[in-house]
Amino acid sequence: MEQSLALVRQLVDDFRSQEAAYLSPQYQESQVRQDFIDKFFTALGWDVTHQRQKNPYEQEVKIENRVRTEGSQRFADYAFFIVPNFRDVKFFVEAKKPAHDLRNAGYYYQAIRYGWNQKTPIALLTDFEEFHILDCRYKPDIKTALDRKIEAYHYTDYADEGTFKKIFFLFGRDAVANGSLEKYAGTLPRPRGKAAKKGILKGGYQQVDEAFLELLDGYRDTLAHAFKNKNANLDGEALTEAVQRTLDRLVFIRFLEDKGIEEQSIVRLGGSSRLGGSSNSRPTERSGVKLPASIASRSETSAWHKFLALSRSMEPKYNGLVFKQHPVIDSDGFVPPDNDTFAEICDELADPASPYDFNSIPISILGSIYERFLGKVVTTTEKRARVIEKPEVRKAGGVYYTPEYIVHYIVSETLGKLLYEASQPCEGSKPSQGSFRLTPAEVAKLKIADIACGSGSFLLEVYSQLLDYHTRYYTEHPEKAKKGDTETREGKTVLSHKKRQEILVNNIYGVDIDFQATEVTQLSLYLKLMEDVTMNDAYQFSLLKERMLPDLRRNIVCGNSLIGRDILDGKLFDDGIEHTLKPMNFEDAFPEIMRNGGFDVVVGNPPYVLGRETFDERSKQHLSTHYRSFGGKYDLYIYFSERAISVVRTNGMVSYILPNTLLANENATELRKLILDSTRIKVIRTFEEMVFKNAQVESTVIVLQKGLMLGEEEIEISGESSRRIPQRTFKSLTNYKFNINLDQRVDSLLDKIIKSSVPLGTIGDICIGIQLGGSSGKDKKGSFLANKKLDEIHKPVIDGKNINSYSTKWEGMYVRYGKWLHRKREEKYFLNSKIVVRQIGSTPVATYDDKMFYTLNTIYNVLIIDEHTSGKYVLAIINSSLGKWYWLRENSDFKSIFPKIKRDQLEKIPIRTINFDGVADKARHDRIVALVEQMLKAKEKHAAATTEAEKNRLDIQIKSLDRQIDNAVYELYGLTEEERRIVEGK
Repeated sequence: MEQSLALVRQLVDDFRSQEAAYLSPQYQESQVRQDFIDKFFTALGWDVTHQRQKNPYEQEVKIENRVRTEGSQRFADYAFFIVPNFRDVKFFVEAKKPAHDLRNAGYYYQAIRYGWNQKTPIALLTDFEEFHILDCRYKPDIKTALDRKIEAYHYTDYADEGTFKKIFFLFGRDAVANGSLEKYAGTLPRPRGKAAKKGILKGGYQQVDEAFLELLDGYRDTLAHAFKNKNANLDGEALTEAVQRTLDRLVFIRFLEDKGIEEQSIVRLGGSSRLGGSSNSRPTERSGVKLPASIASRSETSAWHKFLALSRSMEPKYNGLVFKQHPVIDSDGFVPPDNDTFAEICDELADPASPYDFNSIPISILGSIYERFLGKVVTTTEKRARVIEKPEVRKAGGVYYTPEYIVHYIVSETLGKLLYEASQPCEGSKPSQGSFRLTPAEVAKLKIADIACGSGSFLLEVYSQLLDYHTRYYTEHPEKAKKGDTETREGKTVLSHKKRQEILVNNIYGVDIDFQATEVTQLSLYLKLMEDVTMNDAYQFSLLKERMLPDLRRNIVCGNSLIGRDILDGKLFDDGIEHTLKPMNFEDAFPEIMRNGGFDVVVGNPPYVLGRETFDERSKQHLSTHYRSFGGKYDLYIYFSERAISVVRTNGMVSYILPNTLLANENATELRKLILDSTRIKVIRTFEEMVFKNAQVESTVIVLQKGLMLGEEEIEISGESSRRIPQRTFKSLTNYKFNINLDQRVDSLLDKIIKSSVPLGTIGDICIGIQLGGSSGKDKKGSFLANKKLDEIHKPVIDGKNINSYSTKWEGMYVRYGKWLHRKREEKYFLNSKIVVRQIGSTPVATYDDKMFYTLNTIYNVLIIDEHTSGKYVLAIINSSLGKWYWLRENSDFKSIFPKIKRDQLEKIPIRTINFDGVADKARHDRIVALVEQMLKAKEKHAAATTEAEKNRLDIQIKSLDRQIDNAVYELYGLTEEERRIVEGK
């Protein structure tokens, strides 16, 4: 910091000495960047001039030259990254000449727009004379842009040590690498309540994906009503498709504009003078394309007809699905929406007025937006159109798109392992020299698929990694490139557009039952294809009369991945049912691939919803008879997993993110057996956090390689802790459970515990409590529960929430115990001293009840029937650290959301046998009973304590007793010091 401060102080002195010259209009932005701004960030530790980072693909500071299109600048002057992640910008810097006043709404808006579109919370605006830190979390609005200043410094402030420390420890290279910007952003005001749920704060706080999704949703609703109003004959499917294609074209055109590939066309569509358009502009002259008479004869000032003309003019150049003639919107019979309605959409979307910069928004973010957009469809009545959630989305509680880091991980663990000798480093870092496993010619033969592709996020990542591989390969081996495969731009090797087309068509395949999803997938891939295209590329293709977008209809197919066309054999199906079911054979959709053994890689996030709610009876019958993994229920992820394994070739790879019910759920038993029999499990990865926010599902990533069973394979387990487990271990477990907590030392310890014990079920009688019946807890005569004893049939009752380890908190509730209850229990389970165990929990929570409480069905009652063994002895084992450790390894279903204790699991708890004729054994038993009695009294006193001093004293006593019970149980089972450390996670 001291060295940096000294360098910056010299810059301050230099600027002060010639301040008048530097503030004159003649001193240009390019000069101040070279003389001061570059040096300022160099002093902060950044390799701005690339003295160290020579490789153009591994430079942490990306410097752009000024590029403007009709007043809109396309790139920030500086973008800062941290190795090895060259995908995600840490912050942007926008530079200006010192003669300009930085406090300018246009300048602020421009800088905020860069940051907001790439989800970077902070951007900088500087002319060296001043240094403004701007908040980019808010949707850019030129009216409020000046309110987004967080802090501003004058150049004379830089020389002050205290001020410079703030800058250095926020924007210094090492500080940024250590997360300084994220921590700083975390201290800024956050939305609360309803605003937090919507992603909006008063003043406009809203992330780009949420804002753009809201925009698209609004446009869909507006266009659906406008189209239906003028075209009453359109049904829901036709309207959905027509609206989707219209929006796809508008988004794609904006993308071409912001990339500088096309002129700003949407401005002219809307015809708004504030955006520089003209209501009298004539679309008929564009690109020399002669419009069909049906369009040319109509009003040439209509925004809709200018849009059709523009689409028609772009079709010969781009082709693909986007501009392909559509049977609804491009037909002569289609009546366009009101001009004002469509012109307003064009005006709002047009650059530079729009806050959306499609040159900055990562295409992966667009994919996540479209994933949620696809959760709704247009439905119609005779006269009206409505946009509603799809039934399956509504039942699932929404659309949960896969986070980008999961998508990247899955593709890297499959395709990445095929491309490189060593695992490709995270986030696109370049592998070491000579680490390529395959040549481009070999890569061209790879076939990668997502058979439930949705908006195409996984295929987009596949395409991105393939483009990255080829670029790196040809950079290191330029002599291997064929003529026309590569070009050189600004000292970098880049793939030609034709090569990018070739990779897309050769390697990438997808299936989805939703036609709109296949259309969006193609759009996403087209956007990625066009990402590095220049206006000159477009011009050259136009001269050669070649089209820039390949036909992907054979690559991205609409069909049912789970149900083949054999479901139709000999059965009467009308066209409507077949249209809904969309049965498909992979052999028909991808004949050459399936003849050659199948796909090389299948990746994705298959649907998790229950097929019982999705399929008719014939479909369910088909699934139950065609899938080996059928387990009695219709969990779609199970069948997609089996299908993925079946369509991948021998030695090919499959990786899915799945609910972690895969690991232990009984319904997934047959799938686990199939996986163990036919694949090598390469990786099982679990997550401490919820991968899908607001979704009540915990997730697991599994990576499989088909047909590589050699006998001693080890599975890499990653997540909260890392280890390797022999695959054969899972084959020996009940229901082939994927118990990821096992290792060899654990196996030995579990065996040791079991050999010295008997199952709890042999010395105890276990029964769950009373089931009241009815969701309201009432019968015809009134409530089953009361908060006072009304008569002799009212019995004191406790619920699961009333018990904790070694303590009971009765809330004065009574149950009306009689024949009207849904399920009574024998009263022996209540009218005897017993162990009570809470039903909900990742491990059993238990206490001792000698007050004869009745219990509800959230509690298990355990009567010890062995006349010698004390229930308090058994309670100590259940509640001990060893008891909890054993439970997690043998019985955990790896869920943290409402995990349940099952009766058959309780019955298997190993209770150390006691030789009551042996002095040592009986003494161990009795000592544990005495400790538990002390613990029960201490907990009771703690609940009744009225002073902090008394509670504190009892806290210390309880901790001591807990430790003594743990040690006594360790001794009881004969654990060594090493075994104790295993149990305690040390």
